[in-house]
Amino acid sequence: MTSKPSVGSYAALICIAMLTACGGGGTGYGSSPEPIATPPPAPFVISGTVPTFLDQGTEVSLSLSGETFTTATDAQGRYELTLSGDVADSSFAVMNAQGQGSQSFIEFKSVLGQVSALKALAGSDNTLTVDEFAATHISEMTTAAAGLAMIERSGVMADSGDAWRASALNINAEELLIASSAIRLAINNPDMRLGMIPDGETTMGLATSTEALYSAVEMMNAAGDTTKVDAKMETIQSAAAIKLQRPESLEHIFIFEPGYRSSAYQFLSDGTGNRFNNSRNEVREFAWTEAEKTIEFYYDNWVVESNTVKIDIDGDGIEEEVHEEVVLTKTDLVFVSEQADYDVVNITDYFIKRYPDNADTLPDEPFDKYEDKNAGRGAKAFFASTGDSFNQPQSDISEWILPIPGRWSEEYPDGRFYRRDITFDFMIFDPANVGAGAEIGSFDWQVNSDGHLLITTEHGTSLEYLPLANRVWGVIERDDSGSVIGMNVTFGGERDYDEVNANAFTPGVYTLEWSWLDDRNSQFWIDINRDGSARSVWTTDHNGDGIVTVSESQINTGDWSNQFENLMINFYRNNGPDNYDPCASDELEGCVIYNRRFWDIFAVDGDRFYVGHNHNFFDYLDDVQTRYILDARYWVRLDEAPIELVED
Repeated sequence: MTSKPSVGSYAALICIAMLTACGGGGTGYGSSPEPIATPPPAPFVISGTVPTFLDQGTEVSLSLSGETFTTATDAQGRYELTLSGDVADSSFAVMNAQGQGSQSFIEFKSVLGQVSALKALAGSDNTLTVDEFAATHISEMTTAAAGLAMIERSGVMADSGDAWRASALNINAEELLIASSAIRLAINNPDMRLGMIPDGETTMGLATSTEALYSAVEMMNAAGDTTKVDAKMETIQSAAAIKLQRPESLEHIFIFEPGYRSSAYQFLSDGTGNRFNNSRNEVREFAWTEAEKTIEFYYDNWVVESNTVKIDIDGDGIEEEVHEEVVLTKTDLVFVSEQADYDVVNITDYFIKRYPDNADTLPDEPFDKYEDKNAGRGAKAFFASTGDSFNQPQSDISEWILPIPGRWSEEYPDGRFYRRDITFDFMIFDPANVGAGAEIGSFDWQVNSDGHLLITTEHGTSLEYLPLANRVWGVIERDDSGSVIGMNVTFGGERDYDEVNANAFTPGVYTLEWSWLDDRNSQFWIDINRDGSARSVWTTDHNGDGIVTVSESQINTGDWSNQFENLMINFYRNNGPDNYDPCASDELEGCVIYNRRFWDIFAVDGDRFYVGHNHNFFDYLDDVQTRYILDARYWVRLDEAPIELVED
């Protein structure tokens, strides 16, 4: 008896008869269908270089989230690493270059970051080159960046893109150039090397040790007037030669310098532009030209100082009073190194001294105003929004500290000196798209498609906020016709007192990291003591003996308290007429307020405390306020003073 075929059997027969239609394959009836082959992911290639002074065969390795891939350089200092196509996009990549033989003391490192970002830079060919990402050139500059970032993280290398960006953002740009210079000098000068890199150690040991870097800087300073400058300029020229760092088309650059001051440049298509300085709310026109790695700014009659001085004009031994002007004539901006959110640049200002009333006998002369032998200073240059978009309030009013172009004025009410110097504002945002600022007044607000906050004030001006990096904001101010009238860049963020408030400040030492590496004996800090007392200390080694004494330090004493969710710090002085020394409290006879600070905290990141800093000065003769300063900065908490003061 024959059974009735099932529906599945009929389907199988149809497929056999119509192999092509059913996707089957094989050579005959009953053969299994061949699976459709899926091509493997394309391999990912990193193609980079090391400096030419490294010998052929320098070992190059890639650490990739626990895996290590190794190769060696060719005679031109080139290397190539091919990774399997299935390498995880979340992997974190760090390059290492190790010299061989007599160069074994040279160990370079370069943090590349997250693989997903690297693949995006590489493009369709899946090959990442130096032209696409400068960090594939493993050098003293990338080593210094990695080392300083590790110092930021207590000696631990970042293991994620976010951790690396956070630590790289905290690197002081000038210190990066100084550390790079020390490494380069140790490589090129065997005598200096002996003092900078102990036997068995490498350049990474130098890059990751504050004491080693301090010692290296002291050696460079002691070696001669130009040793440090020459090493810095060689390092800059070497790094700048790798690739073009900045965008091809310039509209603006926000310059964030060590400390809390900044400047910004607007570029116009006719070869002119405007420089915005917050220090005096100045807007200066300039003409600009560009080379591949440098932008040159030329100013017309920018007098930065005007003084009356005594000079022997005709050589008769008699000094006469003459009018002297210090004029800023030119600025060079050199693009040095590419970081995650910014480029490191070196800024050099060129000055002259002139004597307009005696020009026939006293010619213009170059003037080294900063006493840096025209070596310039490192800074961070921001171009684009890479930070998080503005966090819009949804249901409740939110409070923010945000930069504004500088508001600066000097007044003499009743014949008394008074200065206002303001670079940020306290702002309140309502979900109904209205708000108000203490300085800018009432405003309407919105967020555009780029995530930029747009504010239109009651005065008709507008403010556009660019999130440049974590807690770093650029702002462009325009008048009612759309013309740029101000720019600024500084720290900022949302104030959430439930998240962080003045109680976060615990007793300890709080210091400003203007530059911990350039001069270890030039420091400023404030002691917040458990007993409610406070002390500020500003040190300078005036005699250059490497020891800072109490008499070489400017010390103020006072008290602190938690006021209105702010930390308030008061410093006092005696009101004379024969005694203006610091004193501890205005409760003491003859002791009056000299300086009052409010720290309005908006973020804490490890030992960094980000604040809106309200800085008030008083004439201690009669308790009249003379200066009111607002700036956004961070203070770093230490367990002990950065240097020890020695009693005279």
